[in-house]
Amino acid sequence: MSWHVSPEMATSYRVGELAGARAASVEAHVMACELCRTLLRPSDTVALERLAMIWDGVEDQVDQPRITFIERLLIFCRVPADEARLLASAPSLQLSWLVALLSVVGGTSLLSQQADRFTLVFVVLAPMLQVVSVAAAYGPHLDPTYELTRSTPYPTTRLLMLRTVAVLAVSLLLTAAAALTLTDEWAAVAWLLPSLALVSVTLLLAKWIDLNLAGSVVCVAYLFAVTSALFNDATVRSIFGGPVQLAAIAVTLVCGLVLFGPNAERAQIRRRS
Repeated sequence: MSWHVSPEMATSYRVGELAGARAASVEAHVMACELCRTLLRPSDTVALERLAMIWDGVEDQVDQPRITFIERLLIFCRVPADEARLLASAPSLQLSWLVALLSVVGGTSLLSQQADRFTLVFVVLAPMLQVVSVAAAYGPHLDPTYELTRSTPYPTTRLLMLRTVAVLAVSLLLTAAAALTLTDEWAAVAWLLPSLALVSVTLLLAKWIDLNLAGSVVCVAYLFAVTSALFNDATVRSIFGGPVQLAAIAVTLVCGLVLFGPNAERAQIRRRS
């Protein structure tokens, strides 16, 4: 080697006064030179405050959670950063879930172009997908942040309602986009009000039972009610006609009054240990 690190240069490097190409040269040199490496070992002359600052910076960079696209979008929409983090951590807003949802509704809508029978399947399936999305927004089985959120002072009911609004908005948007491809104009909108009614019933049941269980109960009851029609010559209008739409409006209003009315009991969503 044609040169070695001088004691003065080593001291300058240790205290952070050496930068740029000179610092890079020292770092490259000591990789192969044991003698010069001894000059850079920690000693009483090292600025311990600087070392602590560097280490804190490394820890902050390693421990900093990655900001997802959904979280950035929520912050862009003026949602507070702390609430954006709580909302974006919902399983129903993860990319894998959204891709799966879009694949189901998109695939069913494409199949409906080939056979009218799949149009009915789409309309029957769409409300249940909204319930599943909302049911997966909070709970001990699917939510990776469940234990963290239940140990914080943030109100559980508020968190659930915020996640429900965010999840439902995204889910309804994706489903509506797929519904626009249906050739039957009534089928393209017939699923919306039943979806809101089923979600409302799920949230109401969640006042007394676990949200995941509430969603399962609602989906099973809904499937039991409509499955027989799928094996008969039923049409979209015969299943989701005017009476069903009016009933969906009534159910949504009643559940809304119970959940948010002025005399409603502000019961917390049940938490499983």
